[in-house]
Amino acid sequence: MNRRLPSAQIFFFVALTCVMVVLPASSSGQNYQNIRLELQQQQEHARSEIASLQGRIRQFEEQISEAADAYSDMYQQFQNLRNEITLRNEVLRNMESERTSILKELEITQRQIDDLTEDLNTLIENYKSTLTYIYKHGRVPEEILLFTSASINQMLVRSYYLQRFEEYRQGQARQIGVMQDELKLREDELEDARRRSQQNIAAMQQERSALERRRQVQERQVAELRRDRERLEQRLNASRREAENLEQTLSRLIEEETLARAAEQERLARLEEVRQQRLASAENIRSRREREAQIARYSTPLQDPGLPSDELLGTLENSFEQQKGQLPWPVPSGVVSARFGNRVNPVYGTRIDNPGIEILTEAGSEVRAVHDGYVFAVQPIPGFGNCVFVKHGRYITVYGNMSDISAARNRFVREGEVIGRSGDEDSLRGTSLFFMIRDQNTNLDPEVWISSR
Repeated sequence: MNRRLPSAQIFFFVALTCVMVVLPASSSGQNYQNIRLELQQQQEHARSEIASLQGRIRQFEEQISEAADAYSDMYQQFQNLRNEITLRNEVLRNMESERTSILKELEITQRQIDDLTEDLNTLIENYKSTLTYIYKHGRVPEEILLFTSASINQMLVRSYYLQRFEEYRQGQARQIGVMQDELKLREDELEDARRRSQQNIAAMQQERSALERRRQVQERQVAELRRDRERLEQRLNASRREAENLEQTLSRLIEEETLARAAEQERLARLEEVRQQRLASAENIRSRREREAQIARYSTPLQDPGLPSDELLGTLENSFEQQKGQLPWPVPSGVVSARFGNRVNPVYGTRIDNPGIEILTEAGSEVRAVHDGYVFAVQPIPGFGNCVFVKHGRYITVYGNMSDISAARNRFVREGEVIGRSGDEDSLRGTSLFFMIRDQNTNLDPEVWISSR
């Protein structure tokens, strides 16, 4: 009973050490999956945007193919082609975004595969070490180890560690199998990402080729349009007159609103003076009942139910200014097709000053106020269609080419409130919204004020 088995004792210590050494559970696996899922959601969003843009591109292609040879149709064809090229550039931007996301997914998946391979190799090496030790030293039968125990306690200890060692060895085998399956899954995911990467590259090449073909068509159209210089000059002059008229109308509306506000404040001041005089006179009325009735009648200061107070406009002005670069877009989706400022006309190289921007969007899209404000004018402007003018202190926002208007003059609107709908196929500027921001007498670049998408 007291005979010692050095090999068996060593075997116990090795088994105990193996049981205690557990490969750290990789918490990065879940993180990899979360990151990969987020990247795939980004790709899905980009593909959805691409599909939407391509649908609108097909609409412009149909409009272009239906255009006749007459000048007005030719110019409309040029405008539609310009819009199509704008959308194709946006498609390429979304494809680039999808490409970047796929490359990140490839990198994440490859890192996960590398980590899994390293963990798997460690498990296999540990398992090999266990089997090698058993092979070199021999496996003493469990019955001999138990019956050669010096005491009942030693027998129980040996029995416990024998059971733990066998569970550990079986667990090693199962862990290896599970990790091999997971590694195969990640390799399949890597192959799928590579396939999508190749499809993305092919789609981008196809889109660039289509874009280049449309640009060549546009160059030919520009050459044709330049031949009719007189009509183009007339259109240019009309555009300039329309812009000047908008500036003058806006200045006049601001001046009228300022004068109306001053007149109303003066009227209220006179009425307030009369109220205070009558209130003072009421204090001297002998009849208690009549005195209390007159005091109650004239105790409440007069308030203008229509125009917002100077304090409110000051608050709106400060809030508007603080949101520079963070104002929401006035339409839910779209791309800027005509930018702000002094721009070179693409047809014949002359310069046109654009007081705002033109946002190409879905026909009849909801137009929302970009900030709390006071609608001080609603009226059509030649060249810009139906317009809504909203005051935010000294700042003014203008929404033009509206196919429908739901906002009313002398009404307060909240940020995000629907004030109408953007242009449709029958509108002067097509399916777009003209958007303008003004600081007193200075036009501002709206793209600097609205948030980036």
